[in-house]
Amino acid sequence: MIRSLMALVVITLVIANSCFAQQALSLDDVAEALDREGSVTLERLGVVLSNYDYDVEGGNVEAIVFRPKVEGVHPGIVLIPGYSRTARDYIPLGVQLAREGFACVAVTQRGFGRSEGNPDFVGPRTIAALEAGFLKFREEDFVDGERMGLFGYSRGAMAASLLACRLTKHGLRGAVFAAGIYDLKQAYADIEMDGIRENIEQETGMSELAMVERSSIQRMEHLTCPVLVLHGSLDENAPISQAYILRDRLQELNKEFEIKVYPDRAHDLGRENLNSALLEFFQRQLADPNENGLQPQIDPAVPLGCGSCSK
Repeated sequence: MIRSLMALVVITLVIANSCFAQQALSLDDVAEALDREGSVTLERLGVVLSNYDYDVEGGNVEAIVFRPKVEGVHPGIVLIPGYSRTARDYIPLGVQLAREGFACVAVTQRGFGRSEGNPDFVGPRTIAALEAGFLKFREEDFVDGERMGLFGYSRGAMAASLLACRLTKHGLRGAVFAAGIYDLKQAYADIEMDGIRENIEQETGMSELAMVERSSIQRMEHLTCPVLVLHGSLDENAPISQAYILRDRLQELNKEFEIKVYPDRAHDLGRENLNSALLEFFQRQLADPNENGLQPQIDPAVPLGCGSCSK
């Protein structure tokens, strides 16, 4: 699993004002320093991480902000992990994107990590919490609120696809959906893994309204930004048919989109695949038309990874 890989990777960096200064740090070290200090500067990488928890309907939502240390206004990206994954799992991804010149916020879905509430399989309460985080983040003085992006993996892709159809007047310039579900009723019929089917049943109640609320395929006519769809053809968690259902609907509506299918991948698309696809798309879609664009600076010592989900 990608999570296991990320947890073992040692990142060489310097944290300002920390007892860890001048040491090689693991992902857990960075998370612990962030807990203790609230904000951490990775000097050698030129990145600042900050706790960004916020309250929605009386419940805490866990979030972490990543931004370039250099002063200025940067294009923003909201990162949404999938099942059981948290903002902490996205520390390597957030750090890498901040090194590329993006400001990012990773937001944990309700019921996971430190986000309070019960999981609702990307239902209305989850979407409300994520939308509140998006709107809050785009108002920060270091974020260009007219150059915003969305990225989600698995349940996170499902959430990002629903949000992309809602945030039509809030500077959204591009969205990436990786290994997601876009027609929940059809996915429930196609998925053979008992654990995922049980989660759908328990978290949604299986009403017709619940299926419609969680199916972005029903709302794609409202989409106003280009999207990139990534999927593995061997995926058993979110069948490849979901990517094709979305593709066909976007074609029918004449929406701007790209799709990349990985014939040898299952639900875990692989770090290198995500590296190239995610960065290249956001470099294009969020570039300032008045400048030369953002220049990739991929550092293999800091892996770009996205926690995949099992259910």
